[in-house]
Amino acid sequence: MNNGKLMRKLRQERSISQASLAGNLYSRDNISRFERNNSNINLDMFFHSIDRMNLSLEEYAIFQQLEEPSLKEILKNDFKKALDTELGESYLQELYSEYEKSSDIYYLYLYSLGRILRHKIQNLPLDLSKDIQIIKQHLDKVESWGFFEFTMYANTFFLFEDNYIQQNYPLVIQKFNAFSHSAKFQHLKIRFLLNSLTLAFERKQFEIIDSYLTELFNSTENSDYILGRIFWKFFDGLNRTVQHGQPFDTETTYSWLRSLGYTQVAENLLEIEKFIQ
Repeated sequence: MNNGKLMRKLRQERSISQASLAGNLYSRDNISRFERNNSNINLDMFFHSIDRMNLSLEEYAIFQQLEEPSLKEILKNDFKKALDTELGESYLQELYSEYEKSSDIYYLYLYSLGRILRHKIQNLPLDLSKDIQIIKQHLDKVESWGFFEFTMYANTFFLFEDNYIQQNYPLVIQKFNAFSHSAKFQHLKIRFLLNSLTLAFERKQFEIIDSYLTELFNSTENSDYILGRIFWKFFDGLNRTVQHGQPFDTETTYSWLRSLGYTQVAENLLEIEKFIQ
């Protein structure tokens, strides 16, 4: 479904006339031509229209993807193929081919992430030095990170040098805090902090763990992020045990998670505990 048809569908569902959608700023004819022929409209008119329908740009994009998913959306939804013993290699090659054709780093990111997971789970060879350098250059060049850049960094930063990670940590947190009003970004920030804690324990970088724990605690004050607070409790207890020899009953945390239906999360934390000890 093209944008004109989608706009008409959303407008009619809300019982809004073309004249009402146009308001005093635009003409009904502009709306009519756009809906009939998918003719071009300027961005101001587009934003005015979705605001009049009480929709956000993100919501509109979701409706558009549901009606007509893009190639990016299709390949992202097929990402589980990366771990398929028969389909994995051809899927990854398709991603890399799209990157070579378009130079769109989104495809390179999915390709690299697939390679990383195949290496971790299936113990396959991993050589991403050139690709990771391209990702790193992109992250360094882009000052105004969007959700994509945050996601890419959170899932690949462990491949960067320790000094680079630690030097960039305050800046990454600062970038996250600019979106503190967004639950979507806040959940991603919590995931980034969990990845940071896991990496710090794995590399025995105990001197930076307290700062990660403090940031995680402060980021989960809202009860909407209660799972993040449970993670904080787990890593804080683990840190006290490893660094100060204080006993911590991790089994209580696992029991809580399992009782809430987060069995896989409990198993993941158990693996982290075994690795650290």
